[in-house]
Amino acid sequence: MMAHIMLLLLPCVMSARTRLIPPGYETVMTRDANMDNHKVLTVNGKECKFPFRQGGSIHHHCINISSSKPWCSLTHNFDRDLLWGYCATPTTQPTGKCYETVHLRYYDIGESWGRIHLRNVEQCRCVAGQISCKNTHYTVCRENPCMNEGSCRRISTTGEEVCACRPGHSGAYCNIVPEAVCYHNKGADYRGVVATTVAGARCLPWNSELLHDELCVDTVDSAPLRGLGEHSFCRNPDGDKMPWCYTLNAGAISWENCDVPSCVIRPAYSSRRINRFNELPGPVCGKRHKKRLSLAMGRILGGTTSLPGTHPWMAAMYISNDIFCAGTLVSSCWVVSAAHCFFRSPLVSKIRVVLGQQHFNITSPNTRTFGVEKYIFPKQFSVFNPTLHDIVLVKLKKENGRCVRRTQFIRPICLPDKDMKFPDCYLCQITGWGHMHEKANKYSNLQDAGVRIIPHDNCTQPEIYGNHVTSNMICAGANCKDACQGDSGGPLACVKDGVSFLYGIISWGDGCGRTDKPGVYTKVVNYIPWINQIISRKPKS
Repeated sequence: MMAHIMLLLLPCVMSARTRLIPPGYETVMTRDANMDNHKVLTVNGKECKFPFRQGGSIHHHCINISSSKPWCSLTHNFDRDLLWGYCATPTTQPTGKCYETVHLRYYDIGESWGRIHLRNVEQCRCVAGQISCKNTHYTVCRENPCMNEGSCRRISTTGEEVCACRPGHSGAYCNIVPEAVCYHNKGADYRGVVATTVAGARCLPWNSELLHDELCVDTVDSAPLRGLGEHSFCRNPDGDKMPWCYTLNAGAISWENCDVPSCVIRPAYSSRRINRFNELPGPVCGKRHKKRLSLAMGRILGGTTSLPGTHPWMAAMYISNDIFCAGTLVSSCWVVSAAHCFFRSPLVSKIRVVLGQQHFNITSPNTRTFGVEKYIFPKQFSVFNPTLHDIVLVKLKKENGRCVRRTQFIRPICLPDKDMKFPDCYLCQITGWGHMHEKANKYSNLQDAGVRIIPHDNCTQPEIYGNHVTSNMICAGANCKDACQGDSGGPLACVKDGVSFLYGIISWGDGCGRTDKPGVYTKVVNYIPWINQIISRKPKS
């Protein structure tokens, strides 16, 4: 039976990626990583490591996910290490940490380190929350890793190199300037000790095991030169507009700009002309913050958790009590989505569009919620064949005379020219809050995954989709990376010269991540004249 007929007649197993169950409200614990001060052991006597990262979320207690018994991770990063055990009855043995004033960082109980203190070379250890140090033998270092003209000594027993810093500098490698109270330019040279964000959140250490796949010490060249290390102080290693850091937000890794003032006092007024939809510098569309180095690693299905600002054009569309889809912001007042999400003709008064959303059905200071003025189908669309011409334009309802105000978390993607073509096997990206696997029953944090464009002739082979794939569609996927229920309407975004373009719309497919059954996407370039005509149309007087 044809896939789009299954969509209409058998909605519980339909091929299109439409959400099928009522939205749920996920309760997520939010706690600081340093607040856990009780040990929990597994049935085998091994220690649970809290907090730990699983499925992109952060957990501070034993969980029942995919198991009938509570379990925990044996490292801080289950996603990376896959080490776990069933939880036994928790004990109340205190853990605690020691704060080293020379290095300006915490050490765990039992951990040892070297330092130079009051011109003495010492070997130290954290014992019951207290630092215990003694003088030790040393030699001269072969090379000097100490920055800012610090001097180096090598501890004979351990081979550890320790630094003596000149006045005004501190840290294990003399790369911290405690007296720094502001940042110059974009703050790439900021080496101060501020470790809180403008929203008051505490920063995670740059070498935290929770930061798997993120921009952390192990993934940055010349980390000491960029100011990173075993500390949580704000830095700007990627050329952002000001110093920032990673945080824990609603049980997931996030990032925020830091509470560090600029050293330059800006004038209270500016004579430059401001574009109403261009309040931030740089291109109006297609640019995003990059707080993760890898594009294709990792759920969407087979993807990885997105960070705030990574996909600022994503729109969460709560269409009715039982329909949820995604969309893509393409201009101040317009969102592009999949037409099949609207084939029941929902009332515009019931539709809610949320921009800047990171967690399904959870708002934050970064989100903005809009009503809908209208939605428009192309003339060729029919509810009897909803996967054909599967595109809809949704106009947001203005508030105080305007729609979207551009922020670092909300900005539009670029529309391609009608002649733009990305070649076969080109790596693009899909994004959504949909199910993590085909039989899942709840939604996820915002996920992304890299998928490659599949040649049209391959996708129309009889054993794949045959003539159900038309010239207005694109196939992409493979290697178990795919969209799933709830991802409908989201973007297939392809990047050219650092700018993201809306090349496809998540539309339909046979299951989720099945072998030889890739995702099928509406080919946006075929509808560019229609989109431009609608968006640029002046309202009737």
